[in-house]
Amino acid sequence: MTELVINTSPLETRIALLEDKRLTELNVERQESRSVVGNIYKGRVDAIVPGIQAAFVDTGFERNGFLYVSDIAGSEGTGDFDFVEGTARPRGRRRAPSIESMLNKNQNIMVQVAKDTLGTKGVRLTNFVTLPGRYLVLMPTVKNLGVSRKIESDKERDRLKGILKSIRPQGVGLIMRTAAEGKSKKDFESDLKYLMKEWSKAKKRMESMKAPCLIHEDLGPVLRVVRDSFTQDVQKVTVDADTEYSRILNFLDTFAPNLKKRVKLYRQRRPIFEKYGIEDEIAKALHRKVFLKSGGHICIDQTEALIAIDVNTGRYTGKKHLEDTVLKTNLDAADEIARQVRLRDLGGIIVIDFIDMQYERNKRELIKRLQDALKHDRAKTTVSEVNELGMIEMTRKRVKHNLTKTLSQTCPYCEGGGMVRSVTTITLDVMRRLQSLFCDSKEKRIILQVHPDVARRLRNEDKELLEDLSGRFEREIAVESVSDFHIHDTMILSARTRKEIPAAGGKK
Repeated sequence: MTELVINTSPLETRIALLEDKRLTELNVERQESRSVVGNIYKGRVDAIVPGIQAAFVDTGFERNGFLYVSDIAGSEGTGDFDFVEGTARPRGRRRAPSIESMLNKNQNIMVQVAKDTLGTKGVRLTNFVTLPGRYLVLMPTVKNLGVSRKIESDKERDRLKGILKSIRPQGVGLIMRTAAEGKSKKDFESDLKYLMKEWSKAKKRMESMKAPCLIHEDLGPVLRVVRDSFTQDVQKVTVDADTEYSRILNFLDTFAPNLKKRVKLYRQRRPIFEKYGIEDEIAKALHRKVFLKSGGHICIDQTEALIAIDVNTGRYTGKKHLEDTVLKTNLDAADEIARQVRLRDLGGIIVIDFIDMQYERNKRELIKRLQDALKHDRAKTTVSEVNELGMIEMTRKRVKHNLTKTLSQTCPYCEGGGMVRSVTTITLDVMRRLQSLFCDSKEKRIILQVHPDVARRLRNEDKELLEDLSGRFEREIAVESVSDFHIHDTMILSARTRKEIPAAGGKK
């Protein structure tokens, strides 16, 4: 059972993909940070950087977009292409001409956003324009034909290639999407008519409008998911807003009338994500530790360079042999890891430390289980063999912020480290700061405000140390516990004025 659940509000749109009632993918788009992937712009080349063979293009955003020489039509000739659900990328690249020979500063160029802004980087741009429809993807800057790799039947692939050759307009390329499987030539002709009309509009705007400007905007998040993901495999779509419900039905009227009966409007007062148990799943997806059905667990740690996943047996002890226990835990972990990388939208290099196994047949079974579980993932993934350290390395393509970065922000105290200083560390630091302060200040009576745990330590275990410090410098120290202080917070006040005394070196 596969279904889409759509929750909309003025500030946020959330789209959940459920497989057998379990959350496997979540797309969150907020009004303040809307995705621009798929939008086409008339840009102006702002700078050319020969050292990295790339150009910075002004598309009207705060930061210039980034365009590699290999992403410019004509840089690769008409070689082979990879066709992956709506994208066309050169494969087996030839030696490209230099960026200086292809572009000039202040030149106008049509570009499409391939990746949203990530961190301090501007959008990633491409000149290989693609216009996705329900069944086809139009590629006006290349002349290649292709069929989605997810259509596996050779007979069906040959049929679709034959239709592509018969309907292709001169001078453009086309890709058959996965949803095209089993569809008729008539379906493709209506799809192509719509795409050629959109391309004609974009070309006219390119000729008439001044750079930088938007010349084609992709569909909004809801219709984009309906277009790309609402296939025959999806049994139900439930949406909680009348407006979006009507838009979906109008869209399907044109592209897939047979699917309209699967769309339902949710009218209950209880929030739709709470009704389906999705809110709890989202909360769990922000945790580092994920528990397995067997009783084991996995730990997911994200770093700048890669993502590390550690598998543990936890409380699962098995029934007979250690190898059986380890294999059972690893197989459960493989299924859950495949779900978590989709749900959290983890990308880049992922290193998985499975529990060591003795037998090669079990290692092969684990690799196959992980590969099978990843087949449902629309993002491109690669999986290595188990290396000599017992780890599996995999890669996954990602074009937007992962779930943790979308729904969270860096902790202002630990600054992303995931740790804060201990009570002992803070207590010792307070003692050193007091000693430095007494060397610079003549205040005789002070008030020390600290977190309750630090105050408790100073009044009990370290009471004698504090009294010794007070005696050596002939000062009076009153410790005050402040319940809303963070563990790192410390404030030293004058007992006479109750104003803060600047610490040595201006340190707080």
